Amino acid sequence: MPGVDIQQIIFDALELTNHAREDHRQIVISESTLLFGNDGVLDSMELVGLLISIEEALLDEGIEVTLSDERAMSQSKSPFRSVTTLTNYIQDSINEPAS
Repeated sequence: MPGVDIQQIIFDALELTNHAREDHRQIVISESTLLFGNDGVLDSMELVGLLISIEEALLDEGIEVTLSDERAMSQSKSPFRSVTTLTNYIQDSINEPAS
């Protein structure tokens, strides 16, 4: 999986999200951006759209991963809290051996 910049894929997906938002609701894109939860910038529908965009971009790189699965939903701390936690979750998901 060398050459795949997961954080950049997330940033690109957030750019797409911004295209669908009004100017005053633009998301500031950085590794510390809070995505979902108490202080998150995304509602549940926007989160689903973001995850789909990320999954599609990863698939374009030859990486098949499902982000909104039981494993993600059952964690005590959501992997969707921030760009950093999502990057780490995706990295872990990719590195896990297939079951």
